[in-house]
Amino acid sequence: MSINVTVKQDDVEASLRNPPNIHYIPATIRGDGPAKVHQYFNSYTEELEDETLVNALRGYPLRGKHLNLPDGYSGIILQETQKPLSEHEERKFTFGGAFKQFTYWNYDKIPSRNDPLVKALDWIKVSQVLHEPLDADEIKQPNVKEE
Repeated sequence: MSINVTVKQDDVEASLRNPPNIHYIPATIRGDGPAKVHQYFNSYTEELEDETLVNALRGYPLRGKHLNLPDGYSGIILQETQKPLSEHEERKFTFGGAFKQFTYWNYDKIPSRNDPLVKALDWIKVSQVLHEPLDADEIKQPNVKEE
């Protein structure tokens, strides 16, 4: 099976100027289509003094936080307009939007650095540092005693 992704740089840049409001919610929603998120969800979101967010989804309490992607990174939304009939058919995804910030939600627990998604975002920064080339002046030589 092959996957075909169509994304144009101009579309990404235009979307980043007016990004969509992205939420990562720990739930499975068996539906596909527009939702009145602003009317039925965003309008009930409350921000606390410690910058955490409070809301509920179908009676389940949610605690959230705004997260930024690391500098130099953007998230993109891909949409599959037609599901393949078999696993051997080509899959086609088109660009649906781009973002640099999203709201991360947990059930009744404040998002922390110990959450897998937050750790993944931290790993991007760690990986950059580990793979960054060093200048010769930055490399410290061990102290070697000559006898």
